[in-house]
Amino acid sequence: MSQLLVLRLAERMSWIITDSAGAPIGPVSTGSLADLAPLAALHPVIAIVPATSVTLAQPELPVRGGSRLAQVVPYALEETLAGDVEQFHFAIGATDDSGRTLVAAVRRDELRAWLDALAAVGIAPRALVPQTLCLPDNPGKTVAVVDGGQLLVRSPGAIPVVLDAEPLTEAFSLAGLEGDDRHVQLYVTGHDWDESRDMIEALREVTGSLDLQLLPDGTLPLLAPGATRPGALSLLQDEFQSQGSWRSEWRRWRIAAALALAALALHAGVRAYELIGLRAEEQRLDAAIDQAARLALPDVERIVDVRAQIGQRLAGGGTHDPEGLLPRLAAVGGALASVPGPRLETLGWRDRVLDLQLIAADTALLGRFAEALGAQGLRAEVRSTTPQADAILGQIAVAGGGAP
Repeated sequence: MSQLLVLRLAERMSWIITDSAGAPIGPVSTGSLADLAPLAALHPVIAIVPATSVTLAQPELPVRGGSRLAQVVPYALEETLAGDVEQFHFAIGATDDSGRTLVAAVRRDELRAWLDALAAVGIAPRALVPQTLCLPDNPGKTVAVVDGGQLLVRSPGAIPVVLDAEPLTEAFSLAGLEGDDRHVQLYVTGHDWDESRDMIEALREVTGSLDLQLLPDGTLPLLAPGATRPGALSLLQDEFQSQGSWRSEWRRWRIAAALALAALALHAGVRAYELIGLRAEEQRLDAAIDQAARLALPDVERIVDVRAQIGQRLAGGGTHDPEGLLPRLAAVGGALASVPGPRLETLGWRDRVLDLQLIAADTALLGRFAEALGAQGLRAEVRSTTPQADAILGQIAVAGGGAP
C-alpha cells in the first residue's frame, strides 16, 4: 500500500502520514520543515497551502482547453484580483456540466517562497492544494470548519470560501448560513471549542440544523482526504509544474539511482579485478610458452612467433613428407608390433633423424627390431648398448633412405 505525507503549510507546520486515499496511518506531528525532511525523503509530499493566499473562481470561459485557455483565464479573473494579473499564477481545474471552469490564483512571489522554503530542506512536493478545496463535500449540507480564527465554508454546488471567524455569528451571517433552510455540518478544533464554546452552541438557534463534530487532532486529518483526492487542483502547473514534478520524481527515484550507481561501480570494480588477474595469467602463460618453445626448438636463436615457428617445424615432420616425423613414428610402431619384447623408453627428433632408446632382453631383439625397420625402407643403426639388470638399453638412430 502506497503512503503519502500530507503537510499543512502554516506558521505552525503540521503533517501526517496517510494511505493513498488520505486516511491517516500515523498521528499528526508538528514542527519545522527541517524536522519533516527525513520523512519527506521516504514519502511523496502533498502540501496544503493557506486558504487566504488563494483566490478561487469559476468563470465561464470562451474556450474549453489548450493553450488559449491559459491565455484568457487571467483576464477573466482580472476584476476579482487585488493587483496586476502579471503578479499572479493561475492553476486551472476541471470544467463542470454548466461550462464553468475552476481556477485558482496565487501570487507568484508567494508560491515561489513556499517552494523555495521546501527546497531548502530537500522537499519537492508532488502537489500544492488550496486549503478550501480540501474541505469535505456533503451534497445535503453545508460544511463549515472553525480553525484558528478562520471560518472555511463549502456549500453544495458553490465555490468554497474562507472568512474571518471573529465574531463567529457575523461570519455565519456573511457566509449565508443563517435560516431555517440552512443545514450545517460544523467541524471545530479542540482549541476553538475551548475558546468559543458558548458562541458555537448559540449558532444552533440561527440554523435549521447544526451537527457539531470536534477535531481533537486539528483539521489536518479532515483535510487530508481532499488533498489526496484524484483530480484535486494543484497549483503546480505550467512553469511551476516542471520544477515540482522533476524534483518530486528525483526524490522518489534517487535512492534507486544511488543503488544502481553503486551496483555499476561494484560491477566495474569486479571486472577490473578479473582483468588484472587475466592479464597476470596471460603473462605467466606467455613465459611458459616461451620456455617450452626454447626447449622444443633448441636450434632456433630467436623466438618471434611461437605458434608460427612451431607450426613450421611440425610441418616439416608432417604426413605430407614421406620421410618426416609422423611416417617415421608409424614405422616404429609397426616394428614394435612385429617384434615383441623391446620397450620404447624415449625418442627424439633432430636433423630429420629419429633417436630411440629401447630396453630389450638381449641384443638379438634389438637387431630384429632394426631389421623390421629396414623392411619398411628405413635405415636403423644400433649406435650403443648398455647392459642393465636382466636387460639391455640400446640407442638406435632411424633415418630415411640415406645413412643415419
